[in-house]
Amino acid sequence: MEMTMSKREKRWRRFYLILLIFIYAVFVPVSVLEWLIGDERFPLTAIVVSFGLPMLRKNHIKSIREKENHFTQS
Repeated sequence: MEMTMSKREKRWRRFYLILLIFIYAVFVPVSVLEWLIGDERFPLTAIVVSFGLPMLRKNHIKSIREKENHFTQS
């Protein structure tokens, strides 16, 4: 059985894709570089966000699918 994505899920997937690209391509490298240069403290926020965001994305997309399945079955 093939699942099709709703417009809502597609929008959120696109949002998370842009956010992940920004976090991994800009925020994390800049934070680590600043830490290595010595201007900043240890980049704990960057590390937490880089590990937590994929989990947040997965759970959010899963909840969207569950809500949509609930509405279509009712």
